[in-house]
Amino acid sequence: MNRSYRVFIMIGIIIIPLLIGTWVNAEEPEYAEWGQVAMKEVKAKYPQEKIVDYLHVGRQTKGEETAETFKLWLVGKGREFGVIIDIYFKTDTKEIVEIKMRETKN
Repeated sequence: MNRSYRVFIMIGIIIIPLLIGTWVNAEEPEYAEWGQVAMKEVKAKYPQEKIVDYLHVGRQTKGEETAETFKLWLVGKGREFGVIIDIYFKTDTKEIVEIKMRETKN
């Protein structure tokens, strides 16, 4: 076995467990559950289009209510467009109060 091959194996032995540890210990972001709600709602409204991109825009809390905002990019029926979705929910109980959607060209 030549020396460069041994070095390559040693690097792999060190790096692979680090990568696996990162994947295993990665926590789901706080907005993840609302992202799933957003995708479900958009798929229900646009069943023929395919969601090709997803962005968490942000979170705003006012009083006892929180809003999570997402932008999803859809393709289908010969067009591409974005959908901005705002999910309003009670901060303490996570009960959905309202969901608003609007299309965007960019």
